[in-house]
Amino acid sequence: MPPVSPRKMRSVFLEEGKLGNPPAAGKLHKTDHLQIHREFYIDGGTEVPVISQDSVLVQVKACGLTRPAYNAFREVSPSTDNIKTRLPVGCEVSGIIQSCGTEVTTLRPGDTVVGIIPMDYGQSGCSEYVVLNEYDVVKKPTSVSYVEAAGCIGDAVKAYTALHYLGRMCSGETVLVLNGASPAGSIAIQLAMMGGVKVLTTAASTEELLYLQSFQPSIGHIIDMTTRSSALRASCLEETAGHGVDLILDLGCSQYPVDGYVENDRILPQKYDVISCLAVGGRWITSQPDLHLDPNNSRLMWLKCGSVGYLNEHSWVLSPAQAGRYQHILLDIMEKLADRSLRPNIHHTVMLDGVPDAMKTLDTVRVGKVVMAS
Repeated sequence: MPPVSPRKMRSVFLEEGKLGNPPAAGKLHKTDHLQIHREFYIDGGTEVPVISQDSVLVQVKACGLTRPAYNAFREVSPSTDNIKTRLPVGCEVSGIIQSCGTEVTTLRPGDTVVGIIPMDYGQSGCSEYVVLNEYDVVKKPTSVSYVEAAGCIGDAVKAYTALHYLGRMCSGETVLVLNGASPAGSIAIQLAMMGGVKVLTTAASTEELLYLQSFQPSIGHIIDMTTRSSALRASCLEETAGHGVDLILDLGCSQYPVDGYVENDRILPQKYDVISCLAVGGRWITSQPDLHLDPNNSRLMWLKCGSVGYLNEHSWVLSPAQAGRYQHILLDIMEKLADRSLRPNIHHTVMLDGVPDAMKTLDTVRVGKVVMAS
């Protein structure tokens, strides 16, 4: 007898609301002055999604915590309520399959799997159960823990996409990874080293610097950004004999205040500095969705015959036509985790009840990944 699917479960959500006076009927109203209020909470009465013929019910054992992509969720799941919006929390999950749809052929109950919840599903990974398509997940090797799998899969897909699909990284090139101590940055450094390139990275604190110095084999060069951001351009040109770097990843680096989150501008490189670091024909891969290049910066990119690539790792699961490539990426990541050639940096774990508090302080964790474990 297959296990009976539960009807109710606990899930963590983010409620986003606008504070201010509502617009008067029939009048034009600007919402720029309205404050955005965000609150993480646990919903104990969440309905378990119904399993379709090609989906599986997964009992979540671990989920990587990341700051919700507010604007991205609004794009794929527009809300009819302009005052309040409920957003899922966490999408990088690992767990045990409890039941399968009738047309599922590659998985069965009891299999341990790992994957990423597509944004348009509207499900929170910080839940007791999630329902995923058969091709959203892959089997987790027995030698890889649930925490390692969930804490690595999202950042690894991001780094893999940036280096191999957008950046077209080749052996012998020089790659600059901004904010290399971040979860995605550290994975990108490891994948780049496997590809036979010289890696440069930046550190914005003593903690980040000590972590990056512990890499084995050692990183090509670590640029200390705690004193002055102008060190970036000078260091890159010095390390490349004046030629510049072939590929820049700004993983984990916010170049603008996004959604009310403001970082210390003193340690963030300017767009001009980033472009100045590029070699002729260089590629800049950015995860900043609202990147703007003014005419001077655009002309500099043109002179260098450079290109800008926009990184959105969730695009794989939003396009069914890419399911084959996406499965290949997931399997390759799991193989590298199993043979220990890829090592995620887990900062600490929390239980489901501790997720709301952990999300409030997530931005203060600059080195390593926070993971929910059950």
